[in-house]
Amino acid sequence: MLMQAIRDRAQSWVSWVIVTLLIVVFAFWGISSYLEPDSNATIATVNGVDIKYDRFQYEYDLKRSQVMSQFGGNISPEIMESLGLKNQVLQQLVDEEIQIQVLGDNGFRVGDQQLFNMIAQVPEFQVEGQFDRVRYEQMLGSIRSTPTVWEYERRRGLLLEQPARGVASTALVSKVGLGQLVRVRDQERSVGYVVFSPEDYKDKITVEESEIKAHYEDHLERYKNPEQVSIEYVELAAEDLKKNIEVDEEELLMRYQAQEENYVVAERRQASHILVEIDSDADDSEVEAAKKRAEDILARLNKGASFEELATAESDDPLSAKKGGDLGFFESEFMDRSFVKASDELEIGQISEVVRSGFGFHIIKLTDIEPRRVKPFADVRSMLKDEYLNEKAEDLYYDQIEQLQTLVYENPETLSVASEILDLKIKTSELFSREFGEGVAAEAKIRAAAFSEDVLDNENNSEPIEQGINKVIILRVKEHNNESTKTLDEVRDQVKKIVESEKAQDAVQALGEELLKQVQSGADLTQLLAEHELEWDKPGFVGRQYADLDHDLVNTFFKTAKPKEGEPVYGTSSLSSGDFVLYAVYDVRDGDIMKMKEEDKKALFDSQAQSRGVLDYRSMLDEWKKSADVQTYPDRL
Repeated sequence: MLMQAIRDRAQSWVSWVIVTLLIVVFAFWGISSYLEPDSNATIATVNGVDIKYDRFQYEYDLKRSQVMSQFGGNISPEIMESLGLKNQVLQQLVDEEIQIQVLGDNGFRVGDQQLFNMIAQVPEFQVEGQFDRVRYEQMLGSIRSTPTVWEYERRRGLLLEQPARGVASTALVSKVGLGQLVRVRDQERSVGYVVFSPEDYKDKITVEESEIKAHYEDHLERYKNPEQVSIEYVELAAEDLKKNIEVDEEELLMRYQAQEENYVVAERRQASHILVEIDSDADDSEVEAAKKRAEDILARLNKGASFEELATAESDDPLSAKKGGDLGFFESEFMDRSFVKASDELEIGQISEVVRSGFGFHIIKLTDIEPRRVKPFADVRSMLKDEYLNEKAEDLYYDQIEQLQTLVYENPETLSVASEILDLKIKTSELFSREFGEGVAAEAKIRAAAFSEDVLDNENNSEPIEQGINKVIILRVKEHNNESTKTLDEVRDQVKKIVESEKAQDAVQALGEELLKQVQSGADLTQLLAEHELEWDKPGFVGRQYADLDHDLVNTFFKTAKPKEGEPVYGTSSLSSGDFVLYAVYDVRDGDIMKMKEEDKKALFDSQAQSRGVLDYRSMLDEWKKSADVQTYPDRL
């Protein structure tokens, strides 16, 4: 390794030159540029359009967070890696880019008003039920996003939804197919069963010493102590450095004054409107009729009719009509330009002439104006403070990381020197193996570093290990235990329980199979059960989703052949719980779509149409992919 070679020549002037150069490189570029992929690297191209690494990282972080939340935040790096999330996200981005290009070529668009309507309905962006621009920007800032980024993502999402919904709405679902689905899905079976639990037979089981010894010797691989190490380590994190930084209020104020334009809240106008809608494919006569209707409504307003009452009764915009036409304070960049131009020319309380937009004809009433203003310092101080602390902590972090690297390379046999000089606490871990660890050792790269030749065999400090943004760990091995086999005395109780459990399972299976054999030979089931002090449970007809029985048992019932009339079908099965069951299927009753409520039929039809539409759309996407020129670079992820 390069660093080992440097250590081996630690007293030579050459090594000091190399270390100094490395420190300069890290200081200039930052350690993350050395250890992480280039955020501007191209990870795929679609018909000549590049997909960049930063786009991939954004989507991967979202996907990873979703998976982590599904596992309660506790999932090992190996499992995460086995899920293949990186390839999934890469393929997702390629598929999306193909769709975006095809949709754009075919005239699909997402209008500003459509985008605003979606954003304005997000509760987190509202104050007292109305979209609030300041709240919107604050919420996006809290998740390290911006309106530009957020709106770009939402616009893409809305665009991708359009053809999928359209295909789903035109998918064909046959009534015959639905009837067959219901016949199988809603089928019920009349059953009976008795469960044999190994736990009930363990007191009848005797385990001999010879059986314990034989099982132990046959399964030595189960009783291994894996090779393990514990580590001691220091962490350097920009976030931890913030607590030592005093906030300079004068500098915050200077930043505010220098960036005042960033805190301008543009003028906002509140308006109500009455919309006479026009279909996108309307002909000239339909447009003329809509215009005439709008002019008639305006005439009634000019004669003193209530705007709110007419909006409720006449407007084709159902959302605002419920509120007397009120649109709330709107954002100009999201509205139709003709609408904005007309509203800008109005005074508060004034009503416009009939205005044509891409949606139809509007009559607009201006109800309020919030003038352009600059957010006061007090409103943005918290944001300025965070910005100040982040910058100062990052500067301090890069200063200290230079010192940290120098100290651990000059003193490869200890972390104490770096700990004392930089005031970094030396932390320790529990023992962990190459495959599994907890706490800091839950990350695969930490375990890999601990078991590396340089750290484990040569007993050196590790190289810096990135732990996210502006955080590194340097570790060394504290304790090392080689792989070993546990003695029989150490695991005797464990082995005995396993042998006992296996013998009990064998016993209940043998009993169940013997009773099945006798019943199939004509013996009386009731008498057989009584001889063994067992009870037959007969719940009657059960469906596939019957919740009061073990899911494995219900599946077993429905995998069994249909009985002939008056001739039950008997069988046995092992359940995942370890229990064994003897059962009978007496009768089968198919589902009947004619007995379903109309609303349930409609819900089923819609569900199947949606599923069919998804499949149809995937087929379309597959065809688009065949004609696309796609290059991927998974090695850059």
